[in-house]
Amino acid sequence: MDSRKLKRKSVIIAFVFLLFLIGYFAMALSMGPLMLESGLTNENFYPVIISGIGIVLAIWILSDSLKPEVTEKEVEKAPEPRYSLVRRLVLFADFFLFIFLYSIFGFLPAAIIFTFLFMLFFDDKIEKVPFKIIVSVVIAAAVFLVYTEFFGVHF
Repeated sequence: MDSRKLKRKSVIIAFVFLLFLIGYFAMALSMGPLMLESGLTNENFYPVIISGIGIVLAIWILSDSLKPEVTEKEVEKAPEPRYSLVRRLVLFADFFLFIFLYSIFGFLPAAIIFTFLFMLFFDDKIEKVPFKIIVSVVIAAAVFLVYTEFFGVHF
């Protein structure tokens, strides 16, 4: 693959994600204050934190994409990209599926399904599915407990 074409795609993808995250951040901030008068966090606390982290990471990826081009020898030595465009789109769709399921069923079922699909996505061989289901439930429950008990977020 031509390194210039790959570099151009990396810059465009990072820039699009950065714009999306800035919009998400602005939308989350427009929902009101992060902290309520009672001292608990507001419903926009989590989206503000996540989008803020995402903006920092998108800027990092964008700056990395804008570094000087590598030589042809370095490109030939580099491994091929591991994930195809279809797999990237499936991963991207997983995030939208989470938002959709969250709006219908709430946080816990959406987080369990999201975590399970995320683990399946990064597994080269689909195996140990019952274990992945258990891990998904544990992770989602842990996140739920941390945010409801520690941060006082009401889902």
